[in-house]
Amino acid sequence: MARPDFNKNMRIKDFQSYYWYKTELQQICKRHSLPATGTKAELTAYIIKLLTGIPVSNIKTTRTIRRKGTLKASSITPNTNILASGFSLNNEARAFFKAYYGLSQFSFKKSMAIKMRAIETTQDKTATVKDLMDVYEHPYENLVTNAEEQTYQWNDIVKTFMADDYTKVYRERMTVASILWARVRDSNQPKHYSQGLLKQYQSDIRQYLS
Repeated sequence: MARPDFNKNMRIKDFQSYYWYKTELQQICKRHSLPATGTKAELTAYIIKLLTGIPVSNIKTTRTIRRKGTLKASSITPNTNILASGFSLNNEARAFFKAYYGLSQFSFKKSMAIKMRAIETTQDKTATVKDLMDVYEHPYENLVTNAEEQTYQWNDIVKTFMADDYTKVYRERMTVASILWARVRDSNQPKHYSQGLLKQYQSDIRQYLS
């Protein structure tokens, strides 16, 4: 079934069963006078509130977007309080982590960004830079599982597709994964990979068999 256009009388179940790009969610929010900034998960939450019948005037931004901090790398320590200090995941923070871990380069992990947004959303005044270091050092022990993490369906499909030995019979595997993603994305099917998709869309991917 092709994805229908959004309307505020849509069932929540139907809305959630389809894939929406972030730009599309922003457009929906703007069209219905909802907060239009934030992550995909936050935008989705605003729209779901609209679909449940909550008045637009009662749907407020869930996370306060703080001004980018001016905290210098030399002033940052593991005990630095995130909300009180103006700490941000910027070049100064990158410089601190690079020096702290003795690395030539440092890149923020997705789990760190998700943790940062969770701290801002809950206004956790006890959170420190050490909390970000914990998810950096032990990403699996401190996995941040929230609504935002569930929006990465494309990455999940690619990961599971490439991990399936059965898909090795295909040439240009990323192309095949992209084709399957396009079919799943625009349908109301679950947004994850399974071998059943290979059979379901065999006519679309047969040409890539080795």
